[in-house]
This record gives sequence, C-alpha cells and structure tokens, in this order.
Amino acid sequence: MPTNLTGLVLFLTLLAPGFVYQRRHARDVPAYDRSALAETTAIVLVSVLADWVVGVVFLLFARLAPHAVPDVKALRGDPAHLTGNALSVALWGAGLLGLASALGYGLAAVRRADNRAERPGWWWAFQAYPARHRIHDYVDSRIYVGCRLRDGSHVAGTLLSHSRMSAETGDRDLLLRGEIRLRSSGATEETALPEAHVMIVSARDIVWMTVTYSRGTVLKNGVPPPAPASGPGSGTAPGQAPAATVTAGGDGEGSGSNGA
Repeated sequence: MPTNLTGLVLFLTLLAPGFVYQRRHARDVPAYDRSALAETTAIVLVSVLADWVVGVVFLLFARLAPHAVPDVKALRGDPAHLTGNALSVALWGAGLLGLASALGYGLAAVRRADNRAERPGWWWAFQAYPARHRIHDYVDSRIYVGCRLRDGSHVAGTLLSHSRMSAETGDRDLLLRGEIRLRSSGATEETALPEAHVMIVSARDIVWMTVTYSRGTVLKNGVPPPAPASGPGSGTAPGQAPAATVTAGGDGEGSGSNGA
C-alpha cells in the first residue's frame, strides 16, 4: 500500500482501467447487488491486467527504440532527471494510462453478454430483446410502452429510460416521453397530455405492461434498409417487431415474456 500522498495518487491513477471497465460493463447488465469487496476486486484485477499488458508493450518498445522513450533507469536513480524531462514523462504516462484504459473498455465490450437467469423482466423487454433484434440500429427506432395501473387507468408513451435494478421490486420507475396518452378508469377514450414532456410511472402502481418495438426506417450507418416484402396475409406492419408483454404482480414484481 502507498505510504505517502504521491504514492496514493499514483495507486489510484493506475486503477483507472478497472474503473473504466466497470462503468462500461454496467451499460450491458442490470444493476446487480454486489458487495464492496467484489466491486473492488474486479476493479483491481482488471487494472493489474491492463497495466501489466501495457507495461510489457512499453518495455518491448523501449528495447527496440531506447532513444524514443524516457530513460526508466535514470528516472529511478536520479530525481533531477525527472525534473528535466517532466513534459516527456507526463505525455508518455498519459498515453500509457489511456492505452490501459482503452484495454479495460475493450474487455468490457467483449464481455457484454450476460445470460444469468435472474435478469429482470424489464431488462428482457427493454434491453435484451431490442439488442437481439438490432432495434437500436435505426435512428428513429422507438419502444412504446402501455401500462395498466392499479386504479384501472391506462397510460402509454415512448420509453425514455427505465430502472436498471436487478431486484423486481416496486421501487423501480419508468420514464415515458413523447405524446403521453392517459385513459382514466372506466373511460373509453384516451386523452393526450400535450403539456407533459415526461411522465414517471412507479412499478408499484403497474398491474401489467405491453411493450411494442418499432425498428424505424433510417439506419444509423446511413445504408437504406431492404424493402419489406408485401403481400396478402401480412399481419405485421413493416419495420415493427412483435410486441412483448410484461406482467407485474401486486407488489411490482413480475416476469417478462418476449417471444425470443
């Protein structure tokens, strides 16, 4: 462990690859409850691996081109050498740290698959299914959500964001945007809420939920999608995936079925 302030700063800096790895990996998995020890161990192990790989690459490069890199032996034996070459050392240090952080990011991107059975229904409906069917490859893709609430009313809108909690509890929230439509209990017609830009819906109030995917028409890479085959008996609109339904229980707990 570091015994002075400089050592502490250097130690924390070398943990940057693990922190980058953790933040990138969190984008692809639900927010599982993990102990502080498990989180810290993952950060340290990834950082050690990334720093070691980058260190080996640096030493090999230094052996092949010794005049292109700072003299490590001189830096260790002569503190004045560091003062005279501070800019070069800082640039090389930042570059090596950036390379190690990029390696941590790449490890997280490769390890994006997560097939644990405890993934919540919301994750299947809003993340796993759209990713599997490449819904978000389209700029104008949408996920449209309709919620039946406990008081008998119904609210619907385009998904803005959702809770990433792995535990299916009533503490989760949905954020809807776009044209938000509300049908009161006992009413037969929906009412648009033109003044509402975002609506927050608590899982505690949701009885059941329908999720509809729209692939859109404009690919993010600019290549036009193939023309959909049209013919008699076609029951699905072009560019739209089958709907998935998530059924929530009395306390907000539920299970998802997405047909995948």
